[in-house]
Amino acid sequence: MLKLDLIDRLKLPPETLILGSSRAKRAEPVLLQKLTGRSGFNAGVTGGTAADAWVMTRYLADCYPRRRHRYLWFVDIGLATNGVPPALTADARSHRYLAETGGSKVSRRLCGPGDRRTSFLYNPDGSYTRRGVAGLPKHGWKFNQKLAAAVAKVRASDGRNGLRTDPKRLVWLEKALSFMNKQGVRPVIVLNPVHPVILAELRKYGYPARKAAHASLQQLHERYEFVFVDAEDIRRWGGSPDDFWDPKHINYANTRRLLRYVVAHSHGALR
Repeated sequence: MLKLDLIDRLKLPPETLILGSSRAKRAEPVLLQKLTGRSGFNAGVTGGTAADAWVMTRYLADCYPRRRHRYLWFVDIGLATNGVPPALTADARSHRYLAETGGSKVSRRLCGPGDRRTSFLYNPDGSYTRRGVAGLPKHGWKFNQKLAAAVAKVRASDGRNGLRTDPKRLVWLEKALSFMNKQGVRPVIVLNPVHPVILAELRKYGYPARKAAHASLQQLHERYEFVFVDAEDIRRWGGSPDDFWDPKHINYANTRRLLRYVVAHSHGALR
C-alpha cells in the first residue's frame, strides 16, 4: 500500500496519525500542526476500513516503538467494517497484524527506505500533492445528479438502512481503540459530515442509523477512552453546503473549517 510505503520513508516519526477513508484524505497535517503544535501523517486510504486503520496504527507504532502517537480518526455513520480490503491483504507488511500472530516487534530496518513504489499523488506526510489535488475538482462531476440519487436512495429505503450496527463490524475498531488506550492515548473519533440535503431527508425517517451509531459509541465508551466529535451536521462547525465536491466528500475549504473545530473540541487529546 502506498501509505505504508510513505511510512517506510518517513525521516521523523509523526506525532499525530490521521485515519479514515477517502473522507479523511483532505485533512492536512500541515494545518493540524499549526493548530496543535504536533506533526502529523495522513494515513487515510480510499475505501479505507477499520482494518486499514488498525494496520496503519500498529505499523507506525512498531516502526517507532518508543514514540507516543496521537490519533485522529474520521468514521462514517456505520462506524466501521470487519472487511479487509484486498490491497491490505496483498501487502505482506499487514499480515502479522491481521493474523494477530504476536511475536517480536517489527525490525526498524523493515520500516526504513527500501525498494518501494513512489507516487505523484502524495507528499511525504501523506497529504495530496498539487498534482494530486488537480484531479479533485472543487465541485464534482454531475454533482446535482449524484445528490438527487442519494436522496432517492434514502426515500426508497424509507430511511431504514443501518437500522442497527452489527457488533461484528466493530472488531477492528475495538482492536485499535484497545491498543491506543494501552499506549496511554485517547484517540479522537470524528463522525464525518453529511450533505445537509441528505441529512434533512434522513431525519424525515428518524435516521435510525444515527441512533444505532450513537448506541454503539456509548457502549464502546464504557470500555475504551476516546473523544467523540459529532461533525455530521455542518452547521455545528460552520461548514458550507457549497464546499462539497460530491455529496459524500467535503472539499478543502470545509475540511479546514472542520479541523479547526475538531481541535478546539478535542479536550486536549490532540495537543
